[in-house]
Amino acid sequence: MPGTSRAVLAVLGARGFIGSRAAEAAGRLPGWSARPITRELADVRDASALAAALAGVSAVVHAASHVGSDPQLHRLVNVEGTANVVAAADASGARVVYLSTAAVSGRGPFHRLDEADAPLAPTSPLSASRAAAERLVLDAGGLVVRPHLVLGAGDRWVGPGVAALTAAVGGLVDGGRAVHSVIEAGTLGGLLVELATGPRPEHSVFHAAHRDPVPVRALVDALWPRRPAPPSVSMAQARAAVAGSPGLERALALLCVDHDFSTERVRAASSAPLDRPFTLPASAVEWYRRP
Repeated sequence: MPGTSRAVLAVLGARGFIGSRAAEAAGRLPGWSARPITRELADVRDASALAAALAGVSAVVHAASHVGSDPQLHRLVNVEGTANVVAAADASGARVVYLSTAAVSGRGPFHRLDEADAPLAPTSPLSASRAAAERLVLDAGGLVVRPHLVLGAGDRWVGPGVAALTAAVGGLVDGGRAVHSVIEAGTLGGLLVELATGPRPEHSVFHAAHRDPVPVRALVDALWPRRPAPPSVSMAQARAAVAGSPGLERALALLCVDHDFSTERVRAASSAPLDRPFTLPASAVEWYRRP
């Protein structure tokens, strides 16, 4: 950027749930100049606008993805858009850190699944597009970060999904014993920035979560600490309750099976507080209390 000797970190998707946290973390980073990039400033589908937006940057956090249900946008945004990001970053000699998802490995059960053993087995067009984007980034020498469940103020997926499934089946399957790897959105945003700007790590693919997975029962207690504990229901009862509702069937298949991912790589490569037990800030607890 003209007039400064500081390196520039660009954050794509700077208004998103996680991208906004990365942009905040970038703005606090000593010795770096943050360049938040929203879709209005440079849509990843517009190669020329993106090239201009990323001119002169030293690192890119790519957190701009389409997570809806439109297969055409999966291709245009997640795949072709990522190809544009990679090309623009390469022109500037910038490192790219891509925010992906552990869903590229498909459905569990997973127990301490290491990145080296994690399959690429996406079960939806969305996850398949994220896996294709990963390959583009990795082939260009970039880094990939795969969170599983991300929680925090602004969450419109995990908390609402847990609440909807619990209401539909009338409780927690097997008392909420299934465990999941989780991370708070602000912690994830800071991690992305650190991986983009710190020393080049040994590995290129990282699961992003706290060391210890969280049982669904404990997750419910964290999200809604003052609510009575839901009763336990059997898997058979739950399946009968959600039969014919594809969204709830998918939520049941995800939340009621262990998805525990090893985090040794990311804990060795970053200073993120991932050895500590997962906790939510008060602002997040207040968010989940909303009707």
